[in-house]
Amino acid sequence: MVRTAWYAAVALVPENQRNWLAEKLAASLGSGDEDIKRSLSRALVGLGEEVIAPVLSAAAEHGDAAVRQHVEATERLLRDPDSGFAPSLKSARREVMLGRTKSTKG
Repeated sequence: MVRTAWYAAVALVPENQRNWLAEKLAASLGSGDEDIKRSLSRALVGLGEEVIAPVLSAAAEHGDAAVRQHVEATERLLRDPDSGFAPSLKSARREVMLGRTKSTKG
């Protein structure tokens, strides 16, 4: 399964390739059902804030609302790893709809 591959990649990636992996994983932001999104967010968070912050920032500028919502939910998970993903995703959807995210394109 793709989730297992993401977790394995995060666990095994050499330090000098963590940024590359973050970019590859971020290409899937906004795709899949809630379980896939949650798994992708957790994999990204596993790479660490210093690695994923620039990737999430770039993705937040994406015109697609689903991508921006996923970025917002991932950022919330990064700030509070014990929080539930569903409330984060619901809150992110609300923020995007209200135009309170980094980008209101789309």
